Amino acid sequence: MAVNVTVRDIVNFPGGTPKTVTVDIIQIVPVAGQPLEGDEIWISSSTTAATASGGGSIQSIFKNEMKRGFVRGKSIDPGLITIWATTGFKIAIDEAIGSGVDITLTVVTNALPSDIAVDLEAKIKAEAEVGGGGGKIGNLSYLNAQVRFENNKFQIESGSVANTFTGSGRSSVAIAAPDSGTDVRTALGLNIIDSSETLASRQISETTLATAYSSGDILEVSSTAGFTSGSAIVVKDGTNSQTVATSGVGVTDGLTASQIRFVTQSGVTTGLEVAYGTGTLVRQLHEVDVADPVSVVDTMDKLYRFQIDSIVNQVDFSA
Repeated sequence: MAVNVTVRDIVNFPGGTPKTVTVDIIQIVPVAGQPLEGDEIWISSSTTAATASGGGSIQSIFKNEMKRGFVRGKSIDPGLITIWATTGFKIAIDEAIGSGVDITLTVVTNALPSDIAVDLEAKIKAEAEVGGGGGKIGNLSYLNAQVRFENNKFQIESGSVANTFTGSGRSSVAIAAPDSGTDVRTALGLNIIDSSETLASRQISETTLATAYSSGDILEVSSTAGFTSGSAIVVKDGTNSQTVATSGVGVTDGLTASQIRFVTQSGVTTGLEVAYGTGTLVRQLHEVDVADPVSVVDTMDKLYRFQIDSIVNQVDFSA
């Protein structure tokens, strides 16, 4: 059943004509043979008869995925923030950082972080607004981007929803120091970030003991591919498990290509607490060992809201 949503621009055109966006489940696509066993794909759509600036039509949106890329900064003091002149950072949405644009924030004294988020979102959108003179005119990834300040952290979300966080066609956000001006990322806690792209790019690295371990600080393993020095690893068989930090991996650290050197957490001994046999699991640990980060769009309600926002951002409310 279609749902008609009435939208207005009550800030710029409070007396203007309301527009309508229609949201619907338009199609169910089977992805397996007969009989179907609950593995169909539901495709939602958002359409409007309203026009964009200059009278151009607005394309309908069709979505069956909910992966929305993001960067999220570290927690900061929720107190007031001062933004000085010519401060900002470089941002790239759904593309490599080299193709991104500099964003310069509005100069302000003692502003709430939530107000900074509003200004930052407006500056990103302005890069894509038709007639705005930005570097990403008509690019919906920028036009539909959103910035939030939640749990004392700034989060910037891509203006697209895709089926991947990485590679071609991804939904992603990347930031870096600006090409010109002063870098503001530290003041906003965005100098240390988590991003959907880097989190999704993690590969869980596993190998096994090529020879039994009895003592010492070196493991002989089947492969060191994906392992790095300075990371945490767990050595685990069916009964015992111990986590240690690596201090060398492979030939670049003066070892053979199949060796991993480690240090124990206690520092009292140089070896593992028990012996481990050939075939024992050796696994490199990450902050969270999952295939994909949790998308900021994780319910149908949020997906519909995203689609409506995407269309509303294109509507010419002056007509």
